[in-house]
Parts: sequence; structure tokens; C-alpha cells
Amino acid sequence: MSDAVLSVRNLARHYAGPGGITRALDGVSLDVGAGELVGVYGPSGSGKSTFLMLAGLLEAPSAGEVWLAGERVSYPGAQMDQLRGLRRRRIGFVFQKANLIPFLSALENVALSLELADVAPADALAHARRLLAMVDLSHRADNLPSKLSGGEQQRVAVARALANGPPLILADEPTAALDGARGRQVMELFRRIAATQRGAVVVVSHDPRSVDLFDRVVQFEDGRLVEGRRQ
Repeated sequence: MSDAVLSVRNLARHYAGPGGITRALDGVSLDVGAGELVGVYGPSGSGKSTFLMLAGLLEAPSAGEVWLAGERVSYPGAQMDQLRGLRRRRIGFVFQKANLIPFLSALENVALSLELADVAPADALAHARRLLAMVDLSHRADNLPSKLSGGEQQRVAVARALANGPPLILADEPTAALDGARGRQVMELFRRIAATQRGAVVVVSHDPRSVDLFDRVVQFEDGRLVEGRRQ
């Protein structure tokens, strides 16, 4: 576990409702190492997104623990608001929609996340340019989101997720709204980030078109991890 960027141990999330207890996640254990790209697959309602919420420190688990780089950071009763700074420094998120601010350019969208971390505006813009170059979007830096394709918007979102140099990237259905070619570009970008930046990248997906890019695929069903395989 000490060598893993992300470790979850017996992770569970249960919800009480009129029909009884819903076990959205039920005793999942998983390690993801530096430089590893892991795909998380399974049908709707299998626990994939719940797993990402818990691993991303957006919710506390009902049971189990989340560890980042050997440090226990989340457990039942953990105060999530106290983990905001740690989440900003250590975890980058990419969601199904890019959720870019429409009146800011691609460059400004990436720089904003740095400025929120108290990076001086000039330094934030300079680093944002480097990140856009990394995702092959230097030529689109000054464009508003409305002038970007869906794939370009997602690449800006990836650059934004990388802004603070987090060791862990979590992506929830990042290619769901893209066609095959653009989805493949985004997944190849995750592959490159894992290989060159030595980040740990976890991608929740239904999309089988880029499964060959993963180092490992794990399968969720009924809130449990039922299968894992190396590519």
C-alpha cells in the first residue's frame, strides 16, 4: 500500500431509504500505482461513480478507508470540508462534461484553478500555456469554449485537472459525449499523462473503444469489485 498513489480498503457506502439499505458500494479494495492507467467498468448502478466520489474525497465512506501516498485521509466520520485543500493539491477531476466557464478563454479556464491556489496571475497564465501545449492546444489558447470542439473542451478540462500537479487524476465518463475519434484522443492523452507525468489515472467508463489503452481494467457489479485484468 505504501507504494500506491491511491489505496482503498474495504470501502463501502450505504444509504438508508424507505425500502431499506442500498449498498451503493460494498467492501471494495483497490490499489493504483504511479504511472498506471486503470479503467473502471460496469453497468449503470454498479457503484463506479460512488467509488470515484469516495476516492476523490467528495464523500465520506460508510466503512473502510482511503489512502493517498501512504496517508490515511478518509474514513467514516471524516470531515470532508477539512479535506478541501488536500483534494485541490492531490487530485485532479475530469467529468463527462468539460464544465468550462463560458466567458473565459481556454487559457483563462486553466489559469483560474492556479489562481484559486494563490499562484500569481502572471505565473498562472504562463503555466497554463505550458499545460495547453502538453495537450496540443497552444493554438486554441485564446478561444472561448463555444469556439472549441467537444474533444478540445475535454482536453482543456484535462489541462485544468493537471494545473496543480496532482499525483492522482480521476475521470468520470470523460468520453461519453464524444465521437469515437475524439474520445480516442482524450483517452490517448490520459495514457500519455500516466506514462510521462507518472500520475495515477483512474477512468470510469462504459466505452469499450479505448480499452486497449489501459494497463488494467476492473469490473464493478452490485457495488462490488468482481474482476480485474491486465491488458
